[in-house]
Amino acid sequence: MSQPAFSNDTPTDGSTASRNLSTNPVVILIVGLFAILLVWALQPAKQFGQGETHPGVGQAMGSFQLAPLLGDTAPVTLESVRGDVVLINFWGTWCGPCLMEFPHLIEMNDRLKGHERFRFVPVSCGPGGAEVDAEQLQAETQSYLAKLDADLNVYSDPDTGARLSVVKAAQLSGFSYPTTVLLDRDGIIRALWQGYRPGVEAEMEEAIKALLKS
Repeated sequence: MSQPAFSNDTPTDGSTASRNLSTNPVVILIVGLFAILLVWALQPAKQFGQGETHPGVGQAMGSFQLAPLLGDTAPVTLESVRGDVVLINFWGTWCGPCLMEFPHLIEMNDRLKGHERFRFVPVSCGPGGAEVDAEQLQAETQSYLAKLDADLNVYSDPDTGARLSVVKAAQLSGFSYPTTVLLDRDGIIRALWQGYRPGVEAEMEEAIKALLKS
């Protein structure tokens, strides 16, 4: 057994110790840093090599032509969208990650479609990169959009030309679904996402808004 050197400094109950801890600047700093780290950890993580950090960023998109699949619209070419900020999403009704992502992209488009110079270009694709019969592709796409109660123009890439342009421009080793490409007003790739992760649509929206302001 021992006795403190200064018995008067020894708290007789836990309340004094708690007050001292709660007003200790070091404790306050540690708690504050922990709170900041917790908030940061809960934010959607930006993955290196995706989005604006993709190696293909800064490359010029090659020419392409997308055919109308749903909606009263004209074909989309690189020249027809020049001057616009364009988000091209390659997806399919057979692709699980695409079906997780696509409703969020529709919601994002609803928020951004008021911007005159923004274009959302969803491209419905057949499984494995091969095109299914055009009528079948149209029917399956229309059925899926009806379930979402979504009304928007959708395109197809019948000769896979647009996908090959993305692969060549961004020097991809392969093509996966979903793949989403953000082009600036000059047709330069400013972000590219392959695959889906929760919260990525917020990252896309942030990048789009930055380009619209530039």
